[in-house]
Amino acid sequence: MNQPSGPGATARPPDQRFRELGLQLVSRLCGTVRIGRTYQVGNQVFNAQLETFLAVLRSILEECEEMVLVALDTDLYLNGFRLPIRPANVRFHQYVLDEFKLRQIAGLRIEKGAEREEIEKFFELFMQPDVYTGTSLLEACLAAGLNRVQPAVHASAGGDDGFGGFDPEPEEGESAGAEAPAGSFADAAGDAARARPGRAPKGAARKSYWMAMAGVRSLLAPTSVQEQGPPDLEMRNAKRVVQPLVDGAFENEPVIVGLTTLGNHDEFTYAHAVNVTMVAVTMGHYLGLDRRSLADLGVAALLHDVGKNAVANVIQHPIEEFTPEERAAAERHPLEGVKILARATSLNASSLRCMRTSLEHHAGPGGRGYPALGEWTPSVLSKIVAAADAYVCLQTYRSRHGANVTPYQALGMVLGPLRAHFEPAVLWALVQAVGFYPPGQLVELDDGRIALVLLPNPQDLERPSVRIVARADRRRMEPEERVEYLPLPPSVSIRRALKAEEYPEDPDQTGEDAA
Repeated sequence: MNQPSGPGATARPPDQRFRELGLQLVSRLCGTVRIGRTYQVGNQVFNAQLETFLAVLRSILEECEEMVLVALDTDLYLNGFRLPIRPANVRFHQYVLDEFKLRQIAGLRIEKGAEREEIEKFFELFMQPDVYTGTSLLEACLAAGLNRVQPAVHASAGGDDGFGGFDPEPEEGESAGAEAPAGSFADAAGDAARARPGRAPKGAARKSYWMAMAGVRSLLAPTSVQEQGPPDLEMRNAKRVVQPLVDGAFENEPVIVGLTTLGNHDEFTYAHAVNVTMVAVTMGHYLGLDRRSLADLGVAALLHDVGKNAVANVIQHPIEEFTPEERAAAERHPLEGVKILARATSLNASSLRCMRTSLEHHAGPGGRGYPALGEWTPSVLSKIVAAADAYVCLQTYRSRHGANVTPYQALGMVLGPLRAHFEPAVLWALVQAVGFYPPGQLVELDDGRIALVLLPNPQDLERPSVRIVARADRRRMEPEERVEYLPLPPSVSIRRALKAEEYPEDPDQTGEDAA
């Protein structure tokens, strides 16, 4: 952490310092683009302005391996830190948003080691929005060999937010709350979660998980009766249910998809709601949402799939074998969720956010997905819930193959074949929340030993915290023999993630359940 360097200077937390750097970067980027409209790249005047941008960039890259500046709706994020909007910087903020929108990109990414010539070449392409936009700008950068300086490209061109400037007042009893830092996972403590696919988390994370499961059973039980919603679904009760998960995000509890006690459809419903909420809230934490916003996100995630209760009796087959009637019913559940919430809740800011998330969480960019919303742009909460929902669903019951999808494979599918459905900033938040090797994943180390991933390492996502559970010959280690790396040291690395069929029958059955 940088120390104060002048009279009266006070130490700032790293996230606040990063936000200040972000504000400087935005103003310097704004100036560079403005100068670039008048002077060609390479001109002495342009070079002088570019140098001010590079000076801030160097400060950022001294601490990080890359600089990622992206827009998400009306906010700008620098490496996951949401940049504040102040009277002195609002025009720079809006200018950069407009320039990104003009070029149909989400932002830009510059890796450590990028040469000045590469950045100049990028601006040469960037300053031609009539020629290069969206994927064509990315393709031009790649063709020019700019592997370390590239635009972050939207899945599709966005539109105006469907609710415009709607920003309701807090409900009675709520407070706006102070902005919370977009913190990161701390190194694992003694009660780091221990899990595998098909089991619930243990330790502190397990406690939060079961508290939420107990609460959601009580909250959602009436909705399992046909399509009738609960007679009085109070938003404050829903917020109490998600509070342990919000607290867990701030206390750096690992994100583990727990699938235990899934003996019937209702238990699937409850576990799915809690799992999606847990992932979404942690993503929101990394995107810099404060506690009140995280509570709103948590409630929206908890209730996003309530419409499935209205169509559950129609669906009898796995998704690959849907009949036309079953597919139509499945695609109707977002709208049914809106109807249930409208009947079951009082009309207020929280219930409107929940209705919107229910409606939008399967609506893809460019009118894809369902229901077809055309140019309507989903809210930030809906975008976060959509990615969390996809990550969880791939590991659970949406497909008959769900039980064979590991956390690592689920993340790979969201970042690979399905990435066009999600915003780059949202995918970034998902990776920060679960790491490259998500908690609960079994991995093979470079010496052949098998380890269970406990939680991500924010300093190096390739080196999570792990527990060794089996020797290189696959013989299970006794509890007292097991070693934990919190996180993996430089001398040990992960060779590969194990596939589901390679998992031992129960790699972590150690009699620790009472711990």
